[in-house]
Formats: sequence, C-alpha cells, structure tokens
Amino acid sequence: MSVKCDEYNQTCVFTITGDLVGDDVKTLSKHAEKTFEERRVVDFIIDMEKSSFIDSEGLESLLWLRRTCESHHGQVKLAAPDENVRKILEITRLSHRFEIHRDVTAALRTIR
Repeated sequence: MSVKCDEYNQTCVFTITGDLVGDDVKTLSKHAEKTFEERRVVDFIIDMEKSSFIDSEGLESLLWLRRTCESHHGQVKLAAPDENVRKILEITRLSHRFEIHRDVTAALRTIR
C-alpha cells in the first residue's frame, strides 16, 4: 500500500493505492500524524478509488483518524470506495460514521 498526500487549504487528501490492511495501515497513521504536526491540517479526505479491501486494522485506523480530527474540530470523509469496501463499512456498521462521496471533488465541495 502507498499513500500520497495532496493539500487543499486546510484539507489533506490521502490517496490510498492498494489495500488498507495489516502493517500497511501504519503508513497511513504516520502520514496523518506528520500532517497534523507540520501543517495544522484539520480535515482529511481518504481517496479509496485505488483500494479494494480494508481489514479491521484499516477500519481502526480510519476511526482513530476520525477521533483525532474531531478533537481538532475537523472531519474525515471517504471518497470513491468501491463496492467491496462499501459492503465492509455497512457490515461493520461504520458506513454511518463517515461521509462517503463519489469522488474527491465532491468531498472537497462539502468541507466547511
């Protein structure tokens, strides 16, 4: 898995390439921590267009990011998850905890 970060004002868009699983999840957490420390970013969009699976560690990482953002008065939104990832979010009842958008552009439009 790889993570690319692009910034738009106080929003960071993480583009995930590959599955959000196991030890790879640490990559996302490290990028998020570094972003918080260096840039005062408070909102994150996770672009999942190039990811087709997420496991329990990936879900925990998204929840951690959500809690951390909320403590800084920010938000986390998911963009372009495929059908498999959407099903996992629904089965785990986490789909209601994240705003899900069809693409990054749509998610960026909703940032306050």
